[in-house]
Amino acid sequence: MGTPSVFQMVFGHPQLVSEYTRIVHNQDRSLGIFLKNPPLKEHSVLEKLGVRRETLQSLIVSFRISEVGSGRILIPIMQTRIFSDEDSDDKGRGRISLPPTFHSPASVMIAMWDDKNKKAMIPGDRIRQPALLSVGNYRVDVLLIPDGKPRKEYMHFIVGNTADELMWVLPNQSKGHKEGSQRVYPEPSA
Repeated sequence: MGTPSVFQMVFGHPQLVSEYTRIVHNQDRSLGIFLKNPPLKEHSVLEKLGVRRETLQSLIVSFRISEVGSGRILIPIMQTRIFSDEDSDDKGRGRISLPPTFHSPASVMIAMWDDKNKKAMIPGDRIRQPALLSVGNYRVDVLLIPDGKPRKEYMHFIVGNTADELMWVLPNQSKGHKEGSQRVYPEPSA
């Protein structure tokens, strides 16, 4: 067995990419994060040198939600379930591995519209029941831990009076939200 090349050691490590997405399926609306570990581009110099993207061996995702403006924490830090292509029972896992692929093989659900209560529902975890969020502007702080190396991200979202008013917005646009100022991330293709 040979020693990995310097190129493999420097350029072949996993690369976690997160995509904040608004999911629309029939009448359902939800906010999620798609996660992937893209392979190196085909026909690149690195590929010709034999470099391959390595599998991300361990991924854990946690988040908390606070009000924009007051900063009051409404949903304390919670480890979320990660849903993946390898999840045959569709229950999600607390930790997954992520092989290199161009599509998004894993996702995390942040909020979904609860039509009965006319509010956004935040999925529960092992110790907490699902929670409801009323109309307002919110910030989600996401802690991604790929292979033991923590990475923090955040995004803002708004909850309105209808399912169509549950959406991601750019952090600097969530205060004083005006029509047309939202940025809805690409929806997944079926």
